[in-house]
Amino acid sequence: MRAIYNRWRSLGLSARILVGLGVGIGLGAFFGERATALQPVGDIYIRLMQMTVLPYLITSLVIAFGQLEVSQARRLALRGGGILLVIWLLTAVVLMLFPLAFPEFTTASFYSEALVEQREPFSFTDIYFTNNPFASLSGNVVPAIVLFSCLIGIGLMTLPDKEKLLDPMRIWNAAIVRVTHFVIDLTPVGVMALAAVLAGTITMEAWLRLEVYFVVFGVAALVLAFLILPLLVTAVTPFSYREVVGVAKEALLTAFIANSAFIVLPILIDRCKHLLERHGLLDETSDSAAEVMIPVMFNFPNAGKLLTLLFIPFAAWLSGAPLPFSDYPTLLAAGIPSYFAKAQMALPFLIDLFGLPQDLFQLYIPTTILTGKFDSLVTAVNLIVFALLAAAGMSGFLVFETGRILRAGLAMLAGLFVAVIGTGLLLGAVVDTSYNMDKVLTSMHKSTLHADTIVHTGLPEADPPPPDTSRLAWMQERGSLRIGFAPDNLPMSFFNRHGELVGFDIELSEDFAESLGLRAEFVPVEWPAIPELLKSGVIDIMPGIWYRPFWFSKLQLSDPYFTGTVGLATLDHRRHDFRNVASLRQSRGLVIGVPLDSTQIRSSMEYYFDGADVEFRVMEFWGAFFEGADPEIDAFLMPVENASAWSLLYPDYTVIAPQPNPVRLPSAFGLAIGDAALRHVINEWIIFADNSGLVQRHYDYWILGEGAEDKPPRWSIMENWLGWRP
Repeated sequence: MRAIYNRWRSLGLSARILVGLGVGIGLGAFFGERATALQPVGDIYIRLMQMTVLPYLITSLVIAFGQLEVSQARRLALRGGGILLVIWLLTAVVLMLFPLAFPEFTTASFYSEALVEQREPFSFTDIYFTNNPFASLSGNVVPAIVLFSCLIGIGLMTLPDKEKLLDPMRIWNAAIVRVTHFVIDLTPVGVMALAAVLAGTITMEAWLRLEVYFVVFGVAALVLAFLILPLLVTAVTPFSYREVVGVAKEALLTAFIANSAFIVLPILIDRCKHLLERHGLLDETSDSAAEVMIPVMFNFPNAGKLLTLLFIPFAAWLSGAPLPFSDYPTLLAAGIPSYFAKAQMALPFLIDLFGLPQDLFQLYIPTTILTGKFDSLVTAVNLIVFALLAAAGMSGFLVFETGRILRAGLAMLAGLFVAVIGTGLLLGAVVDTSYNMDKVLTSMHKSTLHADTIVHTGLPEADPPPPDTSRLAWMQERGSLRIGFAPDNLPMSFFNRHGELVGFDIELSEDFAESLGLRAEFVPVEWPAIPELLKSGVIDIMPGIWYRPFWFSKLQLSDPYFTGTVGLATLDHRRHDFRNVASLRQSRGLVIGVPLDSTQIRSSMEYYFDGADVEFRVMEFWGAFFEGADPEIDAFLMPVENASAWSLLYPDYTVIAPQPNPVRLPSAFGLAIGDAALRHVINEWIIFADNSGLVQRHYDYWILGEGAEDKPPRWSIMENWLGWRP
């Protein structure tokens, strides 16, 4: 055992981390989802790594700025700003070229509640300016902590006795570095746990859905981390490519595996100083440059953070409308400042800016499991580059030789173009971009089969209750509940590919009939005829009636059982024209389709288009709009839940819920005027169905599409190969 331990310790840290990674992947593949039992081990490792970072960050910034003279600080700011602009420019080139590798693709998605969510505005003040540094520390508001620490350090610059404070802080930092090195030795164990959880939980479906983004992001990250950024240093400094790439390989690997460059900041500073010392270039000026640039620039939009902007062109590609080249200046101009905050705050703003479906942001969160590792790797390399270039600029060992700069530039361009073209060819050859969401929608089926349900193909004879008999009593005597439905009213009522009548309203209505002990009879209806059909007894109830004044004098409504949102359906390339209420109210010459009668959605028309020069054109049903029956119509005003389902059949169309405060639209059961007893029973059942989760279950399936696609159980060696099922 001692020999095994000695052999293990004789391996370099990088080798031990790779062994831990391999063991973790093996455990995840073997145990599958049961590997999540190792999640606490991974969490403990991450917390240990994070434990010392903020204390080190504060003291290192105070020391770094405090030990400088004012003239040195001014020169550092100028050099750092120039370096930052160069790296932003190189990253922008990567962001503009790599989306060319996306293969051609057509897609659409089910409705998502993110489509109508109101997003919090980005607050630069809250992130950078704190009125309570201790609250910022407890809340992990890193930019505010950095600014506070920098100001304290700047305040120390001109104080005569500043060394009395700086010397104890240097001892404090040395102790923190020692603790950090101890935790780094635990990295193989932490990596094993994190890799096992990832390998055991990520599904093939998730991988296949996002493989294009993963591949493009990964290749772009590797090009930045191991080609463009290192060559930028070698072009103007005495350091070799091997030295730049290998200066902190353990820290780079740790940042990659742990998904965080933040936890290796102390190691990056230490390794940069070591490289400077090896070349005899470490002095007070270069030492301060390394100490300052790494923690300060970590909070600026660096190459690693900005690389996640690739999600915007990916989201545009995934939504079926690739981002045009002319939009990239806007993406960069808006994206770089917004990345002073986290990507989780910046991306929703950018998705909205480019009029993309907000539900696509939900895809971003799981992608960070993998892309966050590459992001952290690039960030760590970027910080090393910042530190070395700033040290060279401050200490005067920058080397400007035309030949070296040209060779580095040509190598960058050649590598970049080879990577983009190669990635595009690879994805075009292996990625299946066939569209099947229309088949998914039309293959949906009922959760409960009712064998005695009747679906009429035409109108049955009228069957009104006799005088002095309530509708409810007559239904019970007849033994059935006649329910109206509108064919092709996706996803509320429609015939699937097997000829079965299905949908959200269909299942709810069957559940209501079953609760009364009645057989469900479904009758096809036209919307204008519904009041008369209810009155004559051809149908007893009609689900899906909107709570609007248009219906109030024609029929009676139950309490709402569902509340949707009024939005617009339009062609993908027109989505920018309808993204917010302000732009709609300034519209000129638009033709907007409205269903059945403009009076039933007048409030929506007035809210969205108040004062606009718009023609509203009535169509009995929106299906004709999607089929292209009236090409003059620019968009159709309709519930976004319905529009999302129709966009699955016609993926050239997209759905917009104009912000802010899109119009809400309650739906209820329609009844004949005077059916008080039946209305009372329906209202009581709605309360039951809502509180028992029945409405939510049908909503999740038919409207959100959860479970619409068959998902095989998570594969594992233990269960699928060996047949072990504990």
